[in-house]
Amino acid sequence: MFLSLILACGSEPETVAEAPVEAPAEEVVEAPAEDPMAHAPATEIHYGTAFSTEEILAAKDLLADPAPYMDKTVRVEGRVAEVCQKAGCWMVLTDETASMRVLMKDHGFAIAKDSAGRITQVEGIVKGTEVDPEFVEHLKSESENPEAMPEIGKSFVYQLEATGVTLLAADS
Repeated sequence: MFLSLILACGSEPETVAEAPVEAPAEEVVEAPAEDPMAHAPATEIHYGTAFSTEEILAAKDLLADPAPYMDKTVRVEGRVAEVCQKAGCWMVLTDETASMRVLMKDHGFAIAKDSAGRITQVEGIVKGTEVDPEFVEHLKSESENPEAMPEIGKSFVYQLEATGVTLLAADS
């Protein structure tokens, strides 16, 4: 799995058709078809598949104790600490005291590379994984802020395999 992530991140991202989002047009703005990663919009934007879970978990609750959510689908809201600068294929979710890596499922979509600092909602499955030093080095190579990496100094981490991401309106 990690090898496929390393190889896929090294290539240029493909524009992936997004699943329709069932929400009023004034609430959700589609990513521009020509380059969905050109910039983080000032309005709300959704990537990936539509959310299927109504309940929204605060990042602080998930990050404080991810174990009870292992292998479960969750929808969590928190701040984006960092985004992959090569392809937008991962981000780090934070509550300012802890963080978790979010990988876009099967590299099926990517988010805007300048989304750090934005509030986001992410739906996906919580997974646990052993930290692979080679994968950490790969992530560092795509990172603008290596200090935000949740894997540093750990042998095991929880990650979120995202099926959908909504970047909420940019902070003023």
